Amino acid sequence: MNQALHAEPGALPFFGVADGPGDRSLALYLRSRLPDLPERVLEDVWQAMPELARASPHSCEHDAPCAIDPRLRAFVRNIADPTASPEDRARMHRALGRSAYLHGVGPVLLQSAYQAGARFARRRLSAAVRRSGASADQLYRLTEAVFASAEELCGYALDAHTELSEGGTAALRGNRRRLLQAILAEPGTLAPSVLARAASAARWSVPRSIACVVLEPDRPGRIDRLRRALEGTRFAVGTRVGLAEAAQSLRTAEHALSLLRQGAFPGAGHVRCDDHLSTLLLLSDEHLTRRLIERRMAALERLEPEPRRRLLETLLAWLSTGSQAQAAARLHLHPQTVRYRMRRLDELFGDQLRDPAWRFEMELAIRADRLLPRPTTSPRGTAQPSAGE
Repeated sequence: MNQALHAEPGALPFFGVADGPGDRSLALYLRSRLPDLPERVLEDVWQAMPELARASPHSCEHDAPCAIDPRLRAFVRNIADPTASPEDRARMHRALGRSAYLHGVGPVLLQSAYQAGARFARRRLSAAVRRSGASADQLYRLTEAVFASAEELCGYALDAHTELSEGGTAALRGNRRRLLQAILAEPGTLAPSVLARAASAARWSVPRSIACVVLEPDRPGRIDRLRRALEGTRFAVGTRVGLAEAAQSLRTAEHALSLLRQGAFPGAGHVRCDDHLSTLLLLSDEHLTRRLIERRMAALERLEPEPRRRLLETLLAWLSTGSQAQAAARLHLHPQTVRYRMRRLDELFGDQLRDPAWRFEMELAIRADRLLPRPTTSPRGTAQPSAGE
């Protein structure tokens, strides 16, 4: 390389790294050959990382990055200014880190962008160095300088990003608690604008519909189970409703979880309320449900448990199918057995068996009786709630 290239001091473009005396002329040469290196590297990064381009406030499309905004070009050139002091470079990259946080760019993506920028810068610089006739040792030192500078500048950006992230976490949690209160407010008690403002402050996009989820009360290890996709934790998903009815979805989920703990859904670890609407309706008021069962099954009170079970089983099959023959087929019984049981039911209920209203209520009562948890009995003979109540 011409010895005249060693005459003037300089710094590597884009990264602003001070060089040793033997490399200053090379830096000057590179700046003269690559005056637009900052913009070219930025374009390379955006093309390679479209998710970063879309997060930029200067992106004009959601599905593709647009041409780089002149203001962003000016900002990048200021960052890459080789005459800037180390303090100025640190300040500008910290500003870049804060901007990344405010526009939703996470620390991993931010760090990846710096690493990609270093790779693209090294590639363009290396091509220029080879054309200049520089030595392999100079190329090696240049590569080391590029990656060292990228690591240093990325550190400034990540520090600023972390400061905002940690400082904003408490405020964001508070905003999300207020959003939850707004969502669960009774219909008509809040103006739509209140919910919109709360959603914006909590960084939440308002969906067309939601379903509330209720978990079992907190206990040791629950958070770990939640992190394993709720494995081992019973939960209920409320009915899917419009946002204005979120409070009702929550109440439905709470009711479903209570029934799940009481054993109303045998073998289930969770309940989707939309899949069990009839059960939830039947058990929506336990007092009224038990009263219906008592009134309609009063004639069976004096029977032993097993005969009572067989008669109710036969009665439900008959009510569901409408004929003794189909009831026998459903129960896998001989038709004579079903006829015998129906004669016994006729003795107990008489003309009520031919009353449509009574038959409807009786079917409800039998189905509800199967779903309701059985109360246990304490040593003193008083009824106690089932486990989980």
